[in-house]
Amino acid sequence: MPDYFIYPIFTVIFAIILIANVPQQEIQRLSIYGIIFGGIIDILVHSFGYVTGLFSWINYGPFGFIGVHLFPSLSWSIFFILYFYFLPKQKPLNYLFAVVGIFFSALYHTMLLDLGILKSASRFILPLVGFSAWFSIATWGFYKLNSFIERKTRRVVSIKLKRYVQKSRNTTKE
Repeated sequence: MPDYFIYPIFTVIFAIILIANVPQQEIQRLSIYGIIFGGIIDILVHSFGYVTGLFSWINYGPFGFIGVHLFPSLSWSIFFILYFYFLPKQKPLNYLFAVVGIFFSALYHTMLLDLGILKSASRFILPLVGFSAWFSIATWGFYKLNSFIERKTRRVVSIKLKRYVQKSRNTTKE
């Protein structure tokens, strides 16, 4: 089996884990966060790595374009949907959860290096610094964006509810 089939295999495994653990409604709700903080940031990070020569995908066969691989972005989107679904709301636990996510992502990075599908200038320091920044931005951004969207949704629902109540009152008076 060619090395480049590892990418779709990992993506399918993440997708099965996602479908088995997260309800469909939550997948739909968290998809935008997964796409923003997983897929898009992955493309930006790996484009930076490709341009600077710090790290890049190798052996991606027909699944990449100009040094950017297609499946890892999808895998990171799925991963961050899972991450945000299981992210605790309590302050000390969410920090611990992020640290565990950083640690296991660094281990995943090392595994990809050992499989020969990723090359990197650093085996430990660069991934720890990179994943620390990535997870910090993603967790902070998720909390901020999620609270903003919930506030807007509550406001829209309360306005619609007020209109409905006013219509109901006007209908019953007539």
